[in-house]
Amino acid sequence: MATDYTRGEMDIRAQHSTYLSVMKVGVSSSLVLAYSVVFLTFAFATGSGWFPALGYALAVGVIGGVAMKQGVGYWVTTGVLTVLTAIIGLAIAVFTG
Repeated sequence: MATDYTRGEMDIRAQHSTYLSVMKVGVSSSLVLAYSVVFLTFAFATGSGWFPALGYALAVGVIGGVAMKQGVGYWVTTGVLTVLTAIIGLAIAVFTG
């Protein structure tokens, strides 16, 4: 069995595809985490308010996504997070007066 091995002849397309997918998920997850940390930091630690913090986080998300050439999944995730955060912010504003 070991005698049948010839260096450099193995088909590694499946492994290469998996590696690229894992790297894409890692980069996207890091950018979403940065988006979340920026939002939470500005919203609660600096006292700048909910919607200005959302604007700062969205700017970080868009700049990071464009710089890292993210795909549709990242943009959908960022959009959903932004919309949900805006709806929650509006609900808090309505219920607290």
